[in-house]
Amino acid sequence: MLTQNLSQKQIDAVNAIDDDVEIIACAGAGKTGVVTRRIINILKSKPEISPENIVAFTFTKKAAEELKSRIYTMGQAVLGNTQGFANMYIGTIHGFCLNMLQEFLPEFQPFSVLDEIHAKLFVERYYTEVGMEDMGLQKYIETNLFVQAMSLLNENWFDEHKWDDNVRSAFKKYKNKLYSEKYFDYSLILREMVEQLESNIIFRGIVADKVKYLTVDEYQDTNPVQERLISILKELGANLCVVGDDDQTIYQFRGSDSSNILTFMQRYNVQKYIVLDTDYRSTEGIISVAKNVITNNSNRLPKEMESGCKTPYDEGDVVFKEVTLPEDEYEFIAENIEKLHSIGVPYSEIAILLRKRKIGAEIADVLDKHDIPFIIEGMNDLMYTAECRAAKGIFDYLNGEIDMMTLYELWQNVDYPFTRNDLGNAIQTIMTIDISQMKHFTDLNLQRIYQDFLKNAVLVEDGRKETEMILYNLGKFSQVIGDYEVINFTRKPKSKLDSFCKFLHYTADGNYPEGYLSNDYIKPDAVSIMTVHQSKGLEYAAVFIPGLNKNYFPAQKVGGKSVWHVIHREWITGSSRFDGDLEDERKLFYVAVTRAKKYLFISRAKEARDKTVSTFFLEAQCSPCMLPYDSNTVYDSAHLPDLRHNKIPLTLNFSLLEDYFDCPYRFKLTVFYGFNSPLTELIGYGNALHAVIRNINLAAIDGTKITDKFIEKTFEQVFHLPYAIEAQRERMLKSAKDCVKRYLEHKDRLGEIRLAESPIEIDLGDGITVNGRIDMVKEVEEGGQKKTVIVDFKTANKRVLDAINTEQLKIYALGYQHLTGQIADFMEIYHLNSENSAREPITAETVQGVENEIKTAADHIRRNDLPKRCGAESCAKCRMAHLCLNKSERKKYLGG
Repeated sequence: MLTQNLSQKQIDAVNAIDDDVEIIACAGAGKTGVVTRRIINILKSKPEISPENIVAFTFTKKAAEELKSRIYTMGQAVLGNTQGFANMYIGTIHGFCLNMLQEFLPEFQPFSVLDEIHAKLFVERYYTEVGMEDMGLQKYIETNLFVQAMSLLNENWFDEHKWDDNVRSAFKKYKNKLYSEKYFDYSLILREMVEQLESNIIFRGIVADKVKYLTVDEYQDTNPVQERLISILKELGANLCVVGDDDQTIYQFRGSDSSNILTFMQRYNVQKYIVLDTDYRSTEGIISVAKNVITNNSNRLPKEMESGCKTPYDEGDVVFKEVTLPEDEYEFIAENIEKLHSIGVPYSEIAILLRKRKIGAEIADVLDKHDIPFIIEGMNDLMYTAECRAAKGIFDYLNGEIDMMTLYELWQNVDYPFTRNDLGNAIQTIMTIDISQMKHFTDLNLQRIYQDFLKNAVLVEDGRKETEMILYNLGKFSQVIGDYEVINFTRKPKSKLDSFCKFLHYTADGNYPEGYLSNDYIKPDAVSIMTVHQSKGLEYAAVFIPGLNKNYFPAQKVGGKSVWHVIHREWITGSSRFDGDLEDERKLFYVAVTRAKKYLFISRAKEARDKTVSTFFLEAQCSPCMLPYDSNTVYDSAHLPDLRHNKIPLTLNFSLLEDYFDCPYRFKLTVFYGFNSPLTELIGYGNALHAVIRNINLAAIDGTKITDKFIEKTFEQVFHLPYAIEAQRERMLKSAKDCVKRYLEHKDRLGEIRLAESPIEIDLGDGITVNGRIDMVKEVEEGGQKKTVIVDFKTANKRVLDAINTEQLKIYALGYQHLTGQIADFMEIYHLNSENSAREPITAETVQGVENEIKTAADHIRRNDLPKRCGAESCAKCRMAHLCLNKSERKKYLGG
């Protein structure tokens, strides 16, 4: 079964498990299937290797989910079970490093990771302390440049001796400030991992014991620090398999170094080299065009690509079109989308791939006129919507930038049937807020002000499509507030508000997509308009590549101030790779072409701003399959390629499912629409206490003596409350220490612990995955027999008897079965604050029942069937009631 229906080269790759190997996989060569089978072959053939010894780095989380799903399916088919697969790491290189640092180095457990937006917010809040001022950069205006520079320097910190004193000082300040606030950025995760492996002998040994087989996908896009990490893991004894394609190196602007894949065999003295050069995705017509273009590159590994696709190539499938004006070009695209759709090609199987986003809106306007549904991926237009301009107006008013009538008019422009009275009440409430009288940061909660406004305006879902879109965007605006307050929650009120308004003006604008684009659970049948970079790893029945003029594709170099105006090129080894050249642009065009399964349309307008024809437009025409467009061409519906009918993958965690099982509509409000709960100064207490208990339990499993000194050190390392003032922190610290003291009054029970904070992953097939962690598993003796008990710790004010029968705890039971192959005997709730506990038996029916419930939940989520199903008591307590209940329901449930 492992090698069924594979080519000989694919079989060779699957069986290459004793030696290091480089696999060059052309587009559509089935590399995911090969990597899947190779990993299962390792587990099948090497009894000394367990799933936790296998690590696979993917370029994106989405790629990881696909690979992981296939590994579970193949594991079940070949091995008969997937026990322990939850301990196998399949994911990004950053995720792996973060996991290892936080799993084995307690001082990093409280750390959170700043994404790009949070990093900008952090720098703007601590402008002086992070060294930005030292480098002479303007706050807000040049934040991007500073963040880019710090990331670049962190990924090349081993060249620090080349830098000047100002930059070296800023670099040190930036890291120190991040660490003092318990934050990583993405570049610091990798730097810390490498430095720990190079200096921490104990940690080095732990990693060496864990990583026995390492697979690196998309190896062509690794940068210097990633390559340094891979090299160290190889030194520690890992079998190394890299998979990639030098022709698809398209992330040089992020620092990826194509020389890594070009020189891999020589640098690692690898003898096993396999080229998967058969493309099973694309017809011979697509392959002919791709080859005729990419062979013009000189700096590439030798390979001959051929088509193994079963879909026939028909004349007219692959065409070029030259028109006079850009609007004629966009009409050509729309008309052919209609023709393809009329023969059975779903809109979702059609993509328009852009070199730059600037023409995306113009194409969208033409599709709109033709009533063709579309999604513009990566168009960050959230702040241009009427509802988000109105939401922004709330804070502009509070900051004295607009008057009350302007705020009222902004909300009247929103396409929602507000009553005059409701909108007036909402604005009247805002008018009573006096920022000048607020002294403490907790006095000004931006999220609460925002959601109170929506509550008073009585904005709730009413069955209209327009209202649904408004709620998507207002939910996304809630995320904008959440992003800001994560970094700035503890600022003084006036400063917080003023800074937030600047954030909305300088940073948020252009950085957030409209809300519905963020819903990963429901994807409409619509044409995708995206950049070529965004299309990497995707495939479509038909692909349109417009704008093939010089300076658009290939792209013209962008002017203006760049990172090289902030740091010197000679400080970064191989800095020229960031610039890109014609060969890099040709790789990008090659990637665009090879996204197509059957139909390819390339086009240009002679009277576009850049009138000169693109060299790629001419190179593509060297293929005998690339024909001039004939409007009389009739597409054969009997020759369609395989069309996607797979359901959208669903990766759910325990918290998401808990929301769903409590109330599906609350799940919709928080997950689909994206509404955040307001922060509080005491947030994080439960996680901090859990972290302390976790470390105590893990130490007990390892046989470490739990002394007062150990406990005190554990608290110092992991107990972190990011927003508590000192008096509150001391109070919560005392509470947590009291909980731990009570917990340790039964130290003899520590010997019963078998697992602590154990990751579980449940693959239910049909694209459904559930993951999370079990707090504790212990083995107790009852009636002369050993019994396994799954324990969930609680800190919230929820009665244990209410919690014991929830689906969440039953999911733990299901996860334990998937992890070990065994059904535990009991599930138990233990309340850390009170020591109250409750226990229920686990049966095969319990486990099977919750598995069926999860599958039913996934089906409802995919169908957007998420009704309100709360009783009065639940609604009264619900944190999202203001977005759910209309006025009559509020009177009934909330008393007015």
